[in-house]
Amino acid sequence: MNVIINDRPCSAVLGEKLTDVAQENRCHVGYVCGGHGICQTCYVTVLEGGELLSPLSDVEQAFLSEKQIRDGGRLACQATIEKEGTIRVLSRPEEVRRMLLSNPLSLFSYGAEMGKAAAERFVPGVSNVIDRITSGEINSREKLGDVLHGIGSAIQFSASSAADAIPFREQLQGLLDVIKRVSPFSLPGAAQVSEAVERVTLTVSGQQTPAEPAPELEPLTVSVKPRRQPKESVSELEVLGFRTADKMTRAGITTVAGLLGQGKSPQQRKKLAAELELEEHELLSIINSADLCRIQGIGMKTAGLLEATGVDTVPELSHRNPDHLYRKMKDINAKEKILSTLPGRQEVARWIAEAKKLPRVLTY
Repeated sequence: MNVIINDRPCSAVLGEKLTDVAQENRCHVGYVCGGHGICQTCYVTVLEGGELLSPLSDVEQAFLSEKQIRDGGRLACQATIEKEGTIRVLSRPEEVRRMLLSNPLSLFSYGAEMGKAAAERFVPGVSNVIDRITSGEINSREKLGDVLHGIGSAIQFSASSAADAIPFREQLQGLLDVIKRVSPFSLPGAAQVSEAVERVTLTVSGQQTPAEPAPELEPLTVSVKPRRQPKESVSELEVLGFRTADKMTRAGITTVAGLLGQGKSPQQRKKLAAELELEEHELLSIINSADLCRIQGIGMKTAGLLEATGVDTVPELSHRNPDHLYRKMKDINAKEKILSTLPGRQEVARWIAEAKKLPRVLTY
């Protein structure tokens, strides 16, 4: 059995859960709620070998969003090794560490995405747990203690993600409502959380305290060696999800330009889709985004925002009105938080002008 957690080979046997494998091999995968799938700290992305694991449990289906499941998300405490082969996974802390090292700006959208998912799925997830307690499935004192501890951790995680989830206020309100439902079990003070949240205010003062005059410093001569520019990182492709980016890396695709070069024609895309185990329409959408990245100032995330507005190809962009497109991008980004900083109206106009002149490289 070949299990690799965060690029670290681990010893494992059939019938073990991923959390057990991680603990035995000292790999960092969260584990708070005693294996009931409630705390969400053991969230992992399965890069390879998902078919070797047990099917999604009802707990995972309750707590994980459709996108998380589609991207290979599992709760390690619910995933049991059922078949021989190779399994490769990344834990949530490892995903964050890699983004921090390779592309720190991607943490903004990652936090927003995970925060939104946590807020959206917390209510059905905890409701599932409460139903299990009510039906007697979880009835021992020890198990119930683990469950309540896990719910507390899940509340903490979801509440800490709430800032990223706003303006998803309806999900946050659902979270606060379910806290009231859970509180009679053993969470003292939980019912007061709603009131506390409502009272939070942010005050920004424009006054500045006069600073002491800085002492004069002697000039310091610094010799700086020219730094070699790094190659375009796979982090550009990680906006597609670690699972898809990992498949592309293994196929030798590590740049947006490289991806575009291998998917220009329908025949190339058909072959590449089979190699990457993607649907052809899904790969075409990614290739279209890569094509938009030929325009200066557009990256894969920006291309994703453009796609959300209905602009999914270079020819489509060339026919758009700058004012209308900018307003639509602004409205959608306010809701979805795809970009941390929105491009200005003039930049959008420049994109459209460049799209009109850009040679067409894709065939359909």
